[in-house]
Order: sequence, then structure tokens, then C-alpha cells
Amino acid sequence: MIANAIIHPKKRVLKTEKMATGYYPNTCDAVVPPHTCDPCLPREFGRVRAVAFIKSEYTFLNPESQLEWETAIQNGDVILIPEVHGQFPEPSEQMGTGYGDTVETLLGYEFTLTYYDRNYASNCDFYNALQGQQSYRLMYKSESLGHLTSATVTVIPKAPIEDDLNAEVVWMVQVKWKDNSHACPFAFPSEVLKCYELGE
Repeated sequence: MIANAIIHPKKRVLKTEKMATGYYPNTCDAVVPPHTCDPCLPREFGRVRAVAFIKSEYTFLNPESQLEWETAIQNGDVILIPEVHGQFPEPSEQMGTGYGDTVETLLGYEFTLTYYDRNYASNCDFYNALQGQQSYRLMYKSESLGHLTSATVTVIPKAPIEDDLNAEVVWMVQVKWKDNSHACPFAFPSEVLKCYELGE
């Protein structure tokens, strides 16, 4: 409470009134859903096993629908690569300046996923056209779960040849993006994972 002096014309009386002190309203608190604790839930195992590039303007109504995936692939809205191997390490957090007692503020993350495509010679034109594109989002699949980015990605294909007579020449593709949240998993329809010829 801060005293505010009010001078009356006839009486010099000190009158106190309540005066609101300055404050910063806290509008940053998101509603946190309850944490799920279930020891009986199935475990999910590693390796990036498939990837897909989705046109940024395309929106899934239900990403768990086999029919929707197959229709989007046939219409050219999705490019599916059904068999790869790769990894998705932990992202790099992007920190901003903190104020008051806050040391730093989390601004978001930088993500990098790397996958390997064994279809080498036949996909040179494909990767040359895809490199540097920023009009696609990414789906990456682990054992049984798909993950769909909300941000568009940058594709950086490479084709190194090792000094090893037994080393296979494959495409090594880095996919990078920035976002302030993680892609949540969904049950990916495994029946979709096959080679497609558009218009079949």
C-alpha cells in the first residue's frame, strides 16, 4: 500500500487511499496436463527407420490413417522413403537473456536428424532438387511411432565415398529445423511402408 496525500482546499488533512502498486501479470503459465505413469505401457525402441517429407500446406486430418497417407502419397503431397536407418540425437537448446532473478530463458530448440538411404545412383536428381528446400515438414518413424514436425525443415544431402573396399556408398542426409516444442508421437500405420509409383 502506498500513501497518497490529498490536499483539501479548506483543511490540510492527510488522507490515505489505497493505490495499486506496479506489477507484471503472469501470463506465461501454460496448463500442464497430468503426467502419465503406467508401467504396463509398451516400450518403444530406437533407430530412425522411415522418413517422409510433407508439403507445408498439407494438413493431416488423422495421421494414423493408412488411407490418408496413401492418398497423400499418390497426390504428391507426401514423399515417403520407407526404409532408412538413422539417428535423432538430443536437440540444442536456444537460450535467451534472462531478466530479474531468471538467469536465462528457453527460446526453443535446434533439431538435427540424420538418415541413410541405400538407393544411391537412382536418387541423385531427387536429392539435388530437395536440397535447401524449406517447403516441407518431416515425419520420422522409430519402431512403431511416427513423429511429425510442425516447422518446415532444411534438407542437406551428402554422398561421401569412404576409402574402404567393403563400404557401401549411400546417401547421408541431414535434416534441420527449429521449433519451440517437440514432435509428439502417434501410431504410424505400418501398411504404408512400401515403394510407390505415382499413379499406380
